[in-house]
Amino acid sequence: MAAGTEFLEGGEPFALEVSGLPYALTLPWVWLPGEEQDVRIASLNLVGKIRWNADLGALLAGRIRESVPDFTDLCLMTVVEKALQLAQVVASALGMPDMAVAYNRVKPHMEATGRPVIQVGTDSITSGGKFLALYERDINLLVRKASRGVILVDDVVTTGGTIQGLVDLLDQVARLKNLPGPIPLRGVFCVAEEGKRTRILPAPVHALARLPDPVLRPGTRKPGPHQGRLWPRP
Repeated sequence: MAAGTEFLEGGEPFALEVSGLPYALTLPWVWLPGEEQDVRIASLNLVGKIRWNADLGALLAGRIRESVPDFTDLCLMTVVEKALQLAQVVASALGMPDMAVAYNRVKPHMEATGRPVIQVGTDSITSGGKFLALYERDINLLVRKASRGVILVDDVVTTGGTIQGLVDLLDQVARLKNLPGPIPLRGVFCVAEEGKRTRILPAPVHALARLPDPVLRPGTRKPGPHQGRLWPRP
């Protein structure tokens, strides 16, 4: 199959076949360094991939329509940053003018000293330990538009750590706004799954494809900052 975008990375490529897509996604194999173990994955990075986001977003929108016949009082949600372009395509295809966004940290424009901000900790196989944050605009959108729940759009689901963090965020919103009950997560729609199939998640996962399982080896990263060891400083 013809590639949907030029392969611009070195190393061994992996061709991910997605049902309904007329070309394979050419992904690089990468090693993610860790202190206890390194992890080798086929890295699906959608940032800047205009055609991939357009085509995969259309497929995901179709999958959501099949699974969720009624969008009344449901809110679309995503987590920055790798799935943001994808989620915007999905929202546009579904005719949704707004969606909630969980950020990866509290940012200056949130005015955390004067506006409501919620932040929780979580972890990801690609990002390690991280935070998810909601600020006033997204909190109010969820309260007004998500009485029946939230549909999450993501790029890859592996351990489910991001999903669990998102559920914690939704619970915090319900407590902050004194809602009668938690905001439920109705479903997770992603481009690909990888890793263990035995994980327990609070909502069903709908994936367009499956990535190869991660490969593990003993960790090579020592504690502390490591950026200077990756690339020599001038």
